[in-house]
Amino acid sequence: MRSGFKFKDRHSSDFGITVKTKSRPIRPEAKVYTLDIPCRDGAYDLSEANSMGREYFYDRTFVITVSVCSDNLYTLQDRLSLLSAWLMGSGELIFDDMPNTVWYGKISDEIIYMPEHGGKTAVLEVSVRARPFAKCIFGTEGPVLDTYINIDNTILLVLEETMHYEVSGQADIAVWNFGERPLRPCMRIQGGGGIILTLGERMLSFEGGDVCIVDFERQSVEVNGKNVSVSGEFFEFAAGNNLLHVENSTSAVVTIDISYTPEFNYGVNLEAIDWGERNA
Repeated sequence: MRSGFKFKDRHSSDFGITVKTKSRPIRPEAKVYTLDIPCRDGAYDLSEANSMGREYFYDRTFVITVSVCSDNLYTLQDRLSLLSAWLMGSGELIFDDMPNTVWYGKISDEIIYMPEHGGKTAVLEVSVRARPFAKCIFGTEGPVLDTYINIDNTILLVLEETMHYEVSGQADIAVWNFGERPLRPCMRIQGGGGIILTLGERMLSFEGGDVCIVDFERQSVEVNGKNVSVSGEFFEFAAGNNLLHVENSTSAVVTIDISYTPEFNYGVNLEAIDWGERNA
């Protein structure tokens, strides 16, 4: 599969190279934990025996073949030097044929080249270890200027507005995850006293203030700029609509703004997303 890619805000075309994907797995390897008991057939699969009740996954590896051509051996080495500097470290990876899909990858393996055509061409295999799941090129802030959107795609341009809620006392709010994977968003809560957030059988409570930042990914709550202790447990939001129950110990109106960037199993297919589900 011949296709260029963007890595660390630089495109492969900037280096005058030819790129071909050698391996691009569409599913990461699951972390499997089993218990083998003597005198029993088979084994017990404990992969989902954790606080979130789901399986977890290892990073996935993409293998890319890169061809570098030059007029002579000396200019070839100059090109390889520039390429070496670019392929150090980690950053966002976007393949040309998946413009709405962002991987976060790291190149840590040794890269060795094979000289061809009298030393005028070098062929390299680059392995990128990426996070298990891809992110959409935009989050709840919606598409920004220059974001690639197919003319046939129908998307909700006011995503940020749909993630704003006002609650007085207590209420149920529908938190929509338009990705395919469970996510841990960030919530900004303004106003109110004691706050209790309940999703299903999981509950999280803390003493609020003027501005509260609830970061489910980092599992922290910051009130008026200081970290505070919490009761209960942090939780995840499944794909689709999640009914979150919010309780406020005062009668004041509490405003809640939720932000996140959704994750997908492989590619981000904007046309396959049911944008009407947000209002379901």
